[in-house]
Amino acid sequence: MKRGKELGRLLGRLARRMRGCGASSIDDSPVAVALADVDIALLGLTETLRVATANASAERLLGEDTNELLGTAITTILPGYDRGILQSPAPYPALKIATRLRPALAVEVRTSPWSGPGDLRYLVALRDASSEQEVAAKAARLACLYQALSALNAAIRHTQDEAALLALTCQLAVDLGGVAMAWIGTVSDASGMIRPVARHGSQITYLDHIRVSSHPDVAEGRGPVGIAYREGRVVTVGDYRQGGLAGFWRERALARGFRSVGAFPITRHGAPFAVLTVYHAQENAFDKDMVDVLHDMASAVSFALETRDREQQRRTAQEALIEKERHFRAYFEQAVIGMAATSPEKGWVEVNDAMCAMLGYARDELLTKTWLDLTHPEDRSDNLGLLNEMRSGGLDSAILDKRYIHKAGHVVHAHIALQAVRHADHTLHYVVLLVEDVSARKHHEDMLGRLAKILDESSDEIYMLDARTHRFLFANTGAQRNLGYSIEDLRALSPTDIEPRLSREDFMKLVSSLQGAGNDGARREGEHRRKDGTVYPIEARLHLSLNDDSPVIVAIVQDTTERRRLEARLRHQATHDALTGLANRAFFHEVLEKAMARARRHHTLMAVLFVDLDAFKDINDSLGHEYGDQLLQEIARRLTSGLRREDWVARPDDLVARQGGDEFTILLQDLASVDDITRITDRLLGEIARPLPLKETSVHVTASIGITVFPFDDADSEGLLRNADVAMYKAKEAGGNIYAFYAAAMSAEIKERRAIEDGLRHALENNQLLLYYQPQIDLRTGEVAGVEALIRWQHPERGLIAPGAFITIAEESGLIVALGEWVLKNACLQNQRWKARGLVGLRIAVNLSARQFKEHDLLATVTRILTETGLDPATDLLELEVTESTLMDDMGKAAATLAALRDMGLKIALDDFGTGYSSLNYLKRFRINTLKIDQSFVRDIARNTEGAAIASVIITLGHSLGLTVVAEGVESREQLEILRTAGCDEIQGYYYSKPLPAAAFEEWLAAYRREP
Repeated sequence: MKRGKELGRLLGRLARRMRGCGASSIDDSPVAVALADVDIALLGLTETLRVATANASAERLLGEDTNELLGTAITTILPGYDRGILQSPAPYPALKIATRLRPALAVEVRTSPWSGPGDLRYLVALRDASSEQEVAAKAARLACLYQALSALNAAIRHTQDEAALLALTCQLAVDLGGVAMAWIGTVSDASGMIRPVARHGSQITYLDHIRVSSHPDVAEGRGPVGIAYREGRVVTVGDYRQGGLAGFWRERALARGFRSVGAFPITRHGAPFAVLTVYHAQENAFDKDMVDVLHDMASAVSFALETRDREQQRRTAQEALIEKERHFRAYFEQAVIGMAATSPEKGWVEVNDAMCAMLGYARDELLTKTWLDLTHPEDRSDNLGLLNEMRSGGLDSAILDKRYIHKAGHVVHAHIALQAVRHADHTLHYVVLLVEDVSARKHHEDMLGRLAKILDESSDEIYMLDARTHRFLFANTGAQRNLGYSIEDLRALSPTDIEPRLSREDFMKLVSSLQGAGNDGARREGEHRRKDGTVYPIEARLHLSLNDDSPVIVAIVQDTTERRRLEARLRHQATHDALTGLANRAFFHEVLEKAMARARRHHTLMAVLFVDLDAFKDINDSLGHEYGDQLLQEIARRLTSGLRREDWVARPDDLVARQGGDEFTILLQDLASVDDITRITDRLLGEIARPLPLKETSVHVTASIGITVFPFDDADSEGLLRNADVAMYKAKEAGGNIYAFYAAAMSAEIKERRAIEDGLRHALENNQLLLYYQPQIDLRTGEVAGVEALIRWQHPERGLIAPGAFITIAEESGLIVALGEWVLKNACLQNQRWKARGLVGLRIAVNLSARQFKEHDLLATVTRILTETGLDPATDLLELEVTESTLMDDMGKAAATLAALRDMGLKIALDDFGTGYSSLNYLKRFRINTLKIDQSFVRDIARNTEGAAIASVIITLGHSLGLTVVAEGVESREQLEILRTAGCDEIQGYYYSKPLPAAAFEEWLAAYRREP
């Protein structure tokens, strides 16, 4: 306003001056001179309000020369400035006009009328008022910004949440600072992208999907924000239209009305943390004052974050200190090693439980002692010197081994770490002790020392190798002596250097196997090569020690030279005849078994020859045993050499053996035909018959040879030898000095029976027998009342054999007793397994054969099996089945046996009832529980009224005696209903299930119980 008055006064003086010059036109020279002296813009207007003249200041202000201005209407230059305004005495406010050079120019306007001669009617004075408006606007903006800064500082004291603080900073910058939009971005991952964490203002969608980087090598990182983040300095762009640093975002920013931008770094403890970025709708909005205030806001945020961090660190440190103190106290009290504090003046100040336990004192007792009181007398002098050195300040810490005296009087070896704790004046306050009881370790070290001496003096080779490099770490004296290498030599070698047959690949596999071998380690045999090149057999036991970070392979190696020689002698003695050196009987059997298996695989012929010397007894008796032995040795040599003539090459497995006395056996393999056998046998007879010089005379010996050919004479090894033996006797019967082939004398049936008998023995020894179980159903409830255990034979070649094929033979051979005992024991064991699985109350019935029932130790056998299996017959429902015929042989003894079995808690069932005596009298004599109707009656029960009647009578009879009646062999619904009508208690048969293995029966039972 003041400047406007000055402009009016200036214009009045100018008008008076021009009139004083007598100017009738503004172009008159004196007037022009007067206008030229004025530094304000002046326009002279005609009556029509058009420019008649203009001075140089007007040209500069409006950006046009006088010729361009002349004749221009004033409203073109000053829109809205009409005649009414010109003639009004009131001042006109500043106008916003657009010039060629300045599209937004604020001008202050004053007019003065002109009444002189000529066309001139008005003088208009123009003054640039932009700077004054800008100053006012700037002051207003700064006031708002300072208000925002003040509000931010006030909020910092109350805002604890970091995200809230950043959001408030943006809000204050926009709402009070007058900027269009503000955001704060941080780098949150390794990509280096600066992503918004707080934003406020108009056009915040500008930030959606915006890409700003902190890296200078990409365009997104070379703008104001990236530079401010990286370099920690303020960066502004005054005009987006000019591009420059903000060129990458120019179009995006201009489209949202942003004209200038400022980026203000927010650091955290001296390192880049975030950037406060603000946008303004005016270009060049960020002058120094505005930049300073906004920078102060960013700095205030940095200060708040750092203060909060320091406070958090202080709290964390304080909590850690408290926790550390708590841990230390817990560690002190609960530590497994001794911990204590001792004062030179006061003795023990503090001790933990481990220290008390180590020395055998209660806490109160120990605190009355001094350090030296408990020290071994021989250690006191050194310990006292150490304590004095700490007291004088010459030593702050030490580690030593010493001996304490336990309350009980024995020595405690301890490993101790000492630390002096001093007053502010460095005088000794007390000494902290960490005390480890190493008595056990000391004992172990002593033991290890003695063990090391023993190992070093051992004749075995003992090695330690690095498990990673496989280099020798240790070799005892025995190893160095046996190999001829020093330990230095061995350290330059690898294990494969001293064991030539061990490849590196095999050694690596061996090392790998040790990692999974556990404590058992590995054992192997091989050979060691000495330094002089000789080799000797060894047996090595290897273990992997993982006691520390350097795993070690420990190998204990024995020179097995003597042992192998002894084993070879023993093997030879075990398999060869001492007199002749031939294979013995046992070895011949072993080879024969293999030969038979080979012949079966390759479908080849083989033969067994049984050789017996004729009249050997006469020669032995007349000449004496010494010469008889010589004769046998010579015959052995001739038999062996007789197989190796030019027309016959014996195979490695062809074998001559001495059976005993003057009997020999010969095994021939891979024969082309029987002719090969006769040719060889003729030669052998000839070899034996050659004169034999013995005791200054010639002895003539002949032999009889029996031959059996496999597979023509198919048998096992024992059978082949028997066949050859039989054939040999046929040859002797023919006069001797001849051979005879075996001819089958037994029928196929006898062979089969013998095979079954032998197979059963083998089955008992080799777990080839199985138990199958057939359910017995209670007709009243439909529940499974029990099962009958039935034996099966799983033959390795013939498959599953039913009992009908072998029970009779077992009874005749006496094997039925062993079979019955096996069945009883395994049925009891199965009962216990079912009981463990929750299948309780399931009765198991086991058949007793007549031979088994009559055994004198039956009761002892049953008692033993019950004890071994843990079965309680009273609760576990074991039933024994016997037949009528079994009981009738000796009724008195049978009744006593049944009574004893019943007294043991066993149930007794009479099997196959109706096929024998079926007498009511004897039923009354025997203590039985169950009658079983034989399946021969059940089979015809639906077709034959007689069978149904018999079954009905048996059921009635049984019930009259209080017995349970079970029908066997039920296979149809019709049979079941007839039996149900007749009052039968239980049935058993294929109608419900065939006999099943235990696992299959369990599945059947589960399915049966699920049925409605």
